Amino acid sequence: MSSFYRFGQFVLDPARRTLSRADSPVSLTPKAFDVLLFLVQNPNRLVTKEELLQAVWGDTVVEEGNLTQYISHLRKALGDDSEDIRLIVTIARKGYQFTARVTVAEAADIAKYATLQVAATETSETDARPVEFPAKEKVTKLPSARFRSRKRFAAVALLAVIAAAFWWYGSYRSRVELSATDTIVLADVKNETGDPVFDDALDTALRYEMDQTPYLNILGMDKVLGTLAQLNLPPTTKLTPEVARQICGKTNSKLVISQSISDAGNGYHLQMRALDCGSGATLAQEQAEIGKRDEVVHELGITAARLSAKLGEPSGSLARFNQPLAKALSPSLEALQAATQGLKLSLAGDAQGGLKLFQRAVELDPNLAVAYGRLGATYLFLGNTELSEAAYTRAYQLRDRLTEKGRLGAEINYYSTVIGDWEKEYSSALRFLEIFPRDVFGHVNLREAFVHLGQPDRAADEAAEVARLRPSAYYFGSAIQSIRFASRFNEAKSWLAKADALKFDSSLIRRERLIVAFATGDRDNVEKILQQEEQGKYREDFLYEHALIEIQRGRFQSAERLRLQTLGPTPKASNADSWVIPAALEDAEVGKDAQARRYESKAAASSLDRNDKIALAQALARSGRTAEASTIADQVSAERPEDTLVQHYFVPTIRAAIKLRQHDPATAIDLLRGTAKYDLAFTGFDYLYPAYIRGLAYLDLGDGPSAAAQFQKLIDNPGFSVRHVTGALAWLQLGRAQKMMGDGAAARKSYETFLDFWNNANPDIPIYQQAKAEYAKLRK
Repeated sequence: MSSFYRFGQFVLDPARRTLSRADSPVSLTPKAFDVLLFLVQNPNRLVTKEELLQAVWGDTVVEEGNLTQYISHLRKALGDDSEDIRLIVTIARKGYQFTARVTVAEAADIAKYATLQVAATETSETDARPVEFPAKEKVTKLPSARFRSRKRFAAVALLAVIAAAFWWYGSYRSRVELSATDTIVLADVKNETGDPVFDDALDTALRYEMDQTPYLNILGMDKVLGTLAQLNLPPTTKLTPEVARQICGKTNSKLVISQSISDAGNGYHLQMRALDCGSGATLAQEQAEIGKRDEVVHELGITAARLSAKLGEPSGSLARFNQPLAKALSPSLEALQAATQGLKLSLAGDAQGGLKLFQRAVELDPNLAVAYGRLGATYLFLGNTELSEAAYTRAYQLRDRLTEKGRLGAEINYYSTVIGDWEKEYSSALRFLEIFPRDVFGHVNLREAFVHLGQPDRAADEAAEVARLRPSAYYFGSAIQSIRFASRFNEAKSWLAKADALKFDSSLIRRERLIVAFATGDRDNVEKILQQEEQGKYREDFLYEHALIEIQRGRFQSAERLRLQTLGPTPKASNADSWVIPAALEDAEVGKDAQARRYESKAAASSLDRNDKIALAQALARSGRTAEASTIADQVSAERPEDTLVQHYFVPTIRAAIKLRQHDPATAIDLLRGTAKYDLAFTGFDYLYPAYIRGLAYLDLGDGPSAAAQFQKLIDNPGFSVRHVTGALAWLQLGRAQKMMGDGAAARKSYETFLDFWNNANPDIPIYQQAKAEYAKLRK
């Protein structure tokens, strides 16, 4: 008999080369079948593209695009379009992972098992034989008593084997099987001890324990809260098993896991059950008797692991993803309670209240790494970068105590927020997704890596995947912004339409609608949006966006008036001068050095964070205050030796700008050679600044073709350059490069594009006056 593979409702038969779903055949091409077979035979691990190509096509040369088409065909055939998970997950730049739980079975395996057992029983009785009577008498041969006894034994053995087979079959049919798409709802603990500390502490402990393995797919709290709203229940509703079952049904989840704790003499009795969503029947259960209070968290982890085994988690997975819970979290129930309550306050919008409880949690248990991570996030939200970095660093130092998922999360936070090493953040984010392909935050972190490593297309793809997995106004806004950065404007418009259909609304979504309209030349829509929004609830945001549009059009005086309006009649000290640094850089770029220097001096007198200092240094370099710019660049470089963008984007660009002012373009180009990889990084200088400076240096050297290539890079990526003056200036600089190359016709066209865009620019802007004079000479 041949083996076949089961996953979910599917059966894959390699011998017959057939795929069926619920006994209905699924049509596949021969190569698509081979691709699927190899993935199914290697489940829950990364299968590289090279490995897959070799296994299916051997030494035949095949383009990767063909493999992509077969994967797409398979996804359609499998109906792999779930809003929560794919059976076949793409691991960026690596390959694919088949995430379903696969079981291997033999055809007619039960009957075969019974037959073999009976045959073995009979052949073991070699000494059983009949007694012969004399031949002259016609008698019937009868078995001896011993023979009858052995036959009865064989019959009993046969019945026992058949009964065992039916028991095995019944167990096989009734056991819980979880597919990759099945989600589990966690109910709140039923606390019968009278000690309220167990309420929050055990809820957190169970979720953390169940979430440490990629086998179980726990329904996210955002989905839980959203479903409570659909049920017209407040977000503070206790998730009793009954309420959890309602959520389970609404979200098409597989089952509910509930837990209860009660007093048992001087100890405690802990029980966990897996419940059917519909009937509430118990599908699996585990329990534990706990002697001491400080052993509850540890025993909860062990009990949950045993329940996971009954839910089908393989022993290898249990062994790997089973960090002792008291070590990964804390044996202190009070510390867990404080951390849980702090998270609740933070999610409710009370960051200061949450901060105090996180601080209390780490006072109770200085090794509670999870609470340090929460502290880092909260300090960052409140704008205290120094304390945020300290908390994230402590979580990183304690990372070996955490679960594998927690450890990778601590690494990601440390590499991105503390030291700024985006290459390492990318490696950890990729590793995270390889192990936990269903976790939406893995895609969020991978998107952040691509954003900062200058790969906008990949960032857009990851952001779109996040929005697909967790549709919300926040993630839709992020997706639209990322897609716009990639200059995929039609796609951005499509996502904006989806957001409208789903009634998703936020300041970011509205601002992206304006930016896309402006970038695509839809001036009527731009004016309409500005008229509506500048009177609405996001007035300040749109006044600032309007100012950026005015800068792009060369209307600097109008931009300054709009920026002053954003401050209101009584501006806060923290944002009163927030616009002067970008204004200084804009003025420097168009030759208004005196005005730029006034803005720079005003900014220098304020308290500046690291990003402000970097932007100020760039403005200082462009306006000619090179010594001050150099001092800041050296300081930032020394403070951030491992920061990818500081070392390979910001500091080289500042130093190159200094060399331009010092009439040393060759050195400027040398300084920028290592930045090209990161030209398209989103940095705050989200307008390809290294490429612009590189282009100016080539112009100074008289290398027209090289200069033109750099300015064309800005023009080809309007999603980046649309919000800064260099986006418009790139056309002028391209015209200058083309003129240097002797292509007068192309140069005139580039000048005309710039001058048309600046047709109502302030006439006193030096670079505008130069452009008009140069164009007049070109027309002669």
